[in-house]
Amino acid sequence: MNFFRKPYDKLSPETRRYVRNLFPGYVLRWNVHHNTDVYILSYPKCGRTWLRLMIGRAITLHFNLPLDEDVLLLNFKKRIHPNVPRIRVEHDDRPMLKQPTELQSDKSRYKNKSIIFLVRDPRDVIISNYFEFIKRSHLFNTDRNDKHSRELNINLSEFIQSNRGGIETIIAYFNIWAVNRNVPRNFLLVRYEDLRLNPIKELEKTLQFLGLMDIQLETIEQAVDYASFENMRRMEINGTFQSAMMKPGNTTDPDSYKTRKGKVEGYRDHLNASDVNFLNQKINTSLSSYFGYNA
Repeated sequence: MNFFRKPYDKLSPETRRYVRNLFPGYVLRWNVHHNTDVYILSYPKCGRTWLRLMIGRAITLHFNLPLDEDVLLLNFKKRIHPNVPRIRVEHDDRPMLKQPTELQSDKSRYKNKSIIFLVRDPRDVIISNYFEFIKRSHLFNTDRNDKHSRELNINLSEFIQSNRGGIETIIAYFNIWAVNRNVPRNFLLVRYEDLRLNPIKELEKTLQFLGLMDIQLETIEQAVDYASFENMRRMEINGTFQSAMMKPGNTTDPDSYKTRKGKVEGYRDHLNASDVNFLNQKINTSLSSYFGYNA
């Protein structure tokens, strides 16, 4: 299908949609997967947009590419430079919509791929997902229309303990990848907390994993500055990007912004002692020690 890529890209958006509708969905998904070199995978709200902006900005600076939104957010569908791998960013298996027993435990489809697996303290993940669900789901028309949708008036304690997308789903999803980390051709674990502590070091490590070995430290520093919380919030307020992922649910509500707080251990600002104990107990007894979040 690569033979048709160049003429396809020259078509108008309407014509491309028409052409795509001629092919079954599984054919298109197979082609995308076949042409992907590296996947960046995560559970939602682990800092994925932050990481992809840092990577995208480093790539545009190093290879003198235009500041295209699709490149900055790693949404490019074709190879943008001979030395840049084809990267795809996904919430593998859409775990936020599933019960733990519904998650896919077989990751053999990734055996010939390189995987960057981004994680974050599950206690912070569950809080950020709660606000995403309550404040931002209308931007994507996903959760509200999904057959597994939950009521938007669910409270935080109920959300944490929900059998679909609650803390047990997050832990199960992390554990599945801990078990399967040797399945892909290459695997890199990136922790949100390490990114916060030393973003330059972690971004450099990630770029090297992508095979981008000769990006200068100055370029990496500029990429980190570009994707800083303050600049991401500024771009979100100014509507710099067209993508819904970079728009607030309500410009007057700070909790509805994509760049909401970005804190490490921010869960302590929202949970009572009972909820914290519940989460700690789940993490200490169920989460793989591979991730380093057990107390």
